[in-house]
Amino acid sequence: MTNFASAERLPAIDLARGIALFGVALVNVHAFAAVWSSVYGLDLAKNAADVVAEYANAVLFTHRSYPVLAFLFGVGLAWQWQRLPAADRQPNRLRARLWALLLIGVAHGLLLWPGEVLTVYAVMGLVLVSVLRLGDRVILAIVIAVYVATASMYSSMAVSWFMWDGATTPVVEPTASFALSSLRSALQSHRQEFLDRGVVQLLVPDFWAHALLGIWAGKSGALQRFLRDPLRNRWVVISGALCFSFGTTLELMAARYGGWDALMTQDRGVALMTLALLWASLGGLWLWLTIAAVWAQRGDNGLKNLVAAAGRAPLTQFIGQSIVFAALFNKSLIGLYGELGRGAYSLIAIATYLLLCAFIRAWLASGHTFGPMEIVWRRLTSVFSPQIKLKSAEKLPLEP
Repeated sequence: MTNFASAERLPAIDLARGIALFGVALVNVHAFAAVWSSVYGLDLAKNAADVVAEYANAVLFTHRSYPVLAFLFGVGLAWQWQRLPAADRQPNRLRARLWALLLIGVAHGLLLWPGEVLTVYAVMGLVLVSVLRLGDRVILAIVIAVYVATASMYSSMAVSWFMWDGATTPVVEPTASFALSSLRSALQSHRQEFLDRGVVQLLVPDFWAHALLGIWAGKSGALQRFLRDPLRNRWVVISGALCFSFGTTLELMAARYGGWDALMTQDRGVALMTLALLWASLGGLWLWLTIAAVWAQRGDNGLKNLVAAAGRAPLTQFIGQSIVFAALFNKSLIGLYGELGRGAYSLIAIATYLLLCAFIRAWLASGHTFGPMEIVWRRLTSVFSPQIKLKSAEKLPLEP
C-alpha cells in the first residue's frame, strides 16, 4: 500500500488535470455557443478553421478529457483515505466533502451549465467510497469486471444499432437555454436540461470504471510507479496506443454517418460511436497521463506553470469557464450564441482557459493555498460536518 509520503502532490497530476480541463473548455464551448448535439458535428463546420477545430476536438479531447478527471477523482479519494489515521478510516470521514461537492454541482448545473459533471463525481464518490475498505486485489478484480461489463454493454448496443440501421433522419434540435432572450426563461430551462444532459451521465458506465481504476491505481501505488517512468512498461504503452488508435478510427468512421446527432442522424453512425466510446476514453486516459508524466520531468516554463496552476485549482478553472461562457453566449447577456464559427469558438475557449490559468497562478502566488472555489468547497464541508476541521495542508478528493 502507498504510504502518506508517496501520496503527496505530484507535478504530473497537476499537469494531467490541467490538460484535461483545457480539453473540457474546447469541448464544452460548442454546447454553450452553438448546439447541444455537436459531438463530431463535422457537417456543422463551415470553413477550414471550423474543420480543423472540429477534428482537433474529435481526435484529442472529446471523450478523452473527462476520463482523466474521473480517474484522478478516484485517485484523490484513495489518497484522502490513506491520509486518515488507520483507526479512523471510515467512509463517513470523506462523505461530508462529497455532499458539499454535490451541492456545488447542483448549483452549477441549475445556474450556469446544465451539462455539468460535478454532480456525477459527487454521487460516484458517495457510492464508491465504501470500496476503499477493500484490499487492492479485490478492487482490481472489481475494476476489471466493470470494464468488461461496460465493453459488453456498448458492443451489444452497437450491434443493435447496426441491425436496425434505419433511414437517415434530420436532427430536431430543442431550443437551448442559451438561445433564449430572457435570462429568467433561460434559468427555468436549465432545470430540465440539467436532468436531461447532466444527471443522465450517472448512467454512463465508463465514468464509474475510470473512477474505480483511479481508486485502485492511487491506493496500490501503481499510478506513482507509472508516473516515474511512463514509457518503461511496454504493455501499458502498446495497450494505450492500440485503444487510442482503435477508438479514434471508429469515431472518424462514425463521423461520415453523422456521429452522434449532428445535422443528420444515421443508425450506423450512432453504432460506430457507441462501439468506439470505451476504447477512445481509455486511449485518451493513457495519452494524457503519459504526456503529463513526461512533461513533468522537463524544465519549468511559462506554459507548463499555467497548466499546472489550472490543475491545482480545478474547481475554480471549471466553474470559471462556465461563468465566462454563460456571460458570452447567453442571448440575454452578451449574446454570441450561434453568431460565430466553430473555429472562433475554439479560440475563445483557449483564451478563456489561459486567462483563468493566469488568474489562478496569481491567486496562489499571492499566498493562498487553494483556489477561490476550493476554499468555498472546504467551508461547505465544515458546514456539512462541523467535527471535521480541515487543516491548511489537507487536500480534498479533487486535489491528490
